[in-house]
Amino acid sequence: MDLQITEKLLSDQRVVLTLNGRLNAVTAPDLKAQLKRLAKGGHVQLVIDLTDVPFIDSSGLAALVSGLKAIREAGGTLKLAGLNEQARTVLTLTMLDRVFEMYPDAEAALEALPAA
Repeated sequence: MDLQITEKLLSDQRVVLTLNGRLNAVTAPDLKAQLKRLAKGGHVQLVIDLTDVPFIDSSGLAALVSGLKAIREAGGTLKLAGLNEQARTVLTLTMLDRVFEMYPDAEAALEALPAA
């Protein structure tokens, strides 16, 4: 199953990425590239909505970490939203739950972003 990435620009800096599909070794490079492109373009207040992502593997985690690094280096913030039980478990086991801010849904994550 492919990963569909929908980008919704809310302002010059704020973006919600909605992912649909598996985030794995096949699909992670696309997400990584998109996150780096957004960071370079100044879109540095990001929410990644993972509600429709049933599975994340180590390559998917690496893409998220790489994106977080790029956004932070550009002076921004990245929040995760809508993680299912599998994704939360993977983040907890890898201790990435201490690195990423996670919210129940995109709306809650957007409210937690700094004022634009």
